[in-house]
Amino acid sequence: MSEYVLHIEERKATGKEAARKARRQGYIPAVLYGYKGSKILSVSANEFMKIWEEIGEHSILNLKIGEEEKTEVIVKAFQLDPVTKEIIHIDFLEFEKGKALRTEIPIHVVGTAKGVKKGGILETFIRDIEIECLPTDIPDSIVIDVTDLEIGNSLHTRDIQVDPKIKILTNPEQVVVTVGMPTKIEVPVEEEEEEVAPVEGEVPEEEAEESEPETEQ
Repeated sequence: MSEYVLHIEERKATGKEAARKARRQGYIPAVLYGYKGSKILSVSANEFMKIWEEIGEHSILNLKIGEEEKTEVIVKAFQLDPVTKEIIHIDFLEFEKGKALRTEIPIHVVGTAKGVKKGGILETFIRDIEIECLPTDIPDSIVIDVTDLEIGNSLHTRDIQVDPKIKILTNPEQVVVTVGMPTKIEVPVEEEEEEVAPVEGEVPEEEAEESEPETEQ
């Protein structure tokens, strides 16, 4: 496994104004949550994004803070700017070697359900599950194959197969995906022909025929 080292600076000033100033200078405000305490940090936006684009979420990073020894962490959470979608804050989580930690992993659904091919609708109820494992065993995502699901079938957390090294903490009865019944399509009812009211002074055709005088023989 490749080692990714991220150089970090401790940030003394706190608050919204200090965070905005750090961003203007090309840094991302961050917090390191460790078993020995927490630290307020700043990380170079360019340096972080180069590594982030390569490894993605849940991978292990080594933080190098000044002259201190490297600290192994994962990205616990990050905040995006609602307009630019750029990362504007990061929470790092330090872990002890050999000790399991809890984290949330995204669910990746693959395959086309049999029920969907028959007109059913695939509904997803959760997009992440909570797991517990060693940091080195954290997967990028949990893959769920829905190919065999028929209309009316559901897949629960208890049905998910993962590596024995990983323990799923999410409620086993939690529905992950289901194939619902197709939406009813209403067939338009043909409208009955409207009876045309006779124009005032006009005798209806049927009545006219009945009222015609009999021809003398």
